[in-house]
Amino acid sequence: MKFNTTIFLLFFVLFSHQLSYTQDTKQPCSCLLLNESEENDEKVIELAEYIETSFHNLSSDGFNEKFDIPSFLNSIIDHKQIDKEDGFTMGYIEGISNTGNKLSQQITASIEAGAYYNLINYRYNIEDMAYYFTFRLYSDDIGVNYHDYKVCSNGEDLKFNDIYIYITGEPLSSTLQRIFLVSKPPEESPNSSATTNATKNIFYFVASKKLAEQGKYEEAYDKISQLTAPMSTEKFTLLIKANYASSFDDELYESTLKEYADLYPQDPTLYLKKIDYNIIKGNYNKAIQNIDKLIFETEDDFLNLIKANVYVLDKDYKNAEIHYEYIVENYPDLLQGYIGYIIALNFQNRFEEIIVVIEDLIEQGYDKDALLDFLEEKEPDGTNELEAFVKSKLYKKWKRKS
Repeated sequence: MKFNTTIFLLFFVLFSHQLSYTQDTKQPCSCLLLNESEENDEKVIELAEYIETSFHNLSSDGFNEKFDIPSFLNSIIDHKQIDKEDGFTMGYIEGISNTGNKLSQQITASIEAGAYYNLINYRYNIEDMAYYFTFRLYSDDIGVNYHDYKVCSNGEDLKFNDIYIYITGEPLSSTLQRIFLVSKPPEESPNSSATTNATKNIFYFVASKKLAEQGKYEEAYDKISQLTAPMSTEKFTLLIKANYASSFDDELYESTLKEYADLYPQDPTLYLKKIDYNIIKGNYNKAIQNIDKLIFETEDDFLNLIKANVYVLDKDYKNAEIHYEYIVENYPDLLQGYIGYIIALNFQNRFEEIIVVIEDLIEQGYDKDALLDFLEEKEPDGTNELEAFVKSKLYKKWKRKS
């Protein structure tokens, strides 16, 4: 369940634009928080469903229309160490001004590639005095991530002006603000060591991105490891290092996750990271415990799918069956639930029940030949989790007759 590669957008978008001036930095914040009420509850739900419908139509227009850019950009530069009139600041804001468009495009591309992006809840946070609604992003390739949209009003329409991204452990505005603070040239002489280090850090950071895009993850890891403090210990640096390491060395990935956990022990991101970390370590009970914490945090019963997957790794096929069955009943359009259920039954030698599930899928409209090819397909190493079933007399007999 390695973390969502969408995270790269958040850290590299500023380097893909020419820095220049923009008038947006001078616009006042005009998107204000809402008071809790039944009327506002309905409006928030309507806003969230509008964005969901747009994405499900493979369009990012709903997201882009409802993202209040001026308010978002102002929150990034609202910091005592940031001079809003400084040329570097204004250029930086110009460079990230289309972050929303790029994020929405990437979400849409993920959906087109088979990912699920679903609204799961909304709430009023008393501490923040703000409404939020939450989307879950999931696919086999990118795992699970959550986006908490912060709602505001411009006086006429409801919009959102920030997104708390679980995998980064902070709002998008905070991430981009942190990147600004560590990349801003010091006020000393241009030839000072501090300025030189900042320039080198940005060079190493961008160079690592280019290597990763070429599939050279080990070289990318080595390059980003050359960063110096404070950038070397920032959340976004460690998360990207972990992503690189996960592509070529599980032990190094584990080590990088531990470093992150030591530096940010209370970070909500650790729910997701500890699941992955404990799976690598073979501590499946601890992985389950962290999934349960994430279920409590998100109120997302979909995570029973991840829980079932962990039970399979732990060879606890009875508990895996229970949770896959829950997913089949509550998410009937999700093929992964059926496949997992079949795998759990296979390891219990309950082949007749597997036949029932396959017939149900065919009746739902799944192509029989494609489905059977999938069940019989071997991994590159020649193995197949369903080997016992596909080699059974019961399956062969059913296949001949059906």
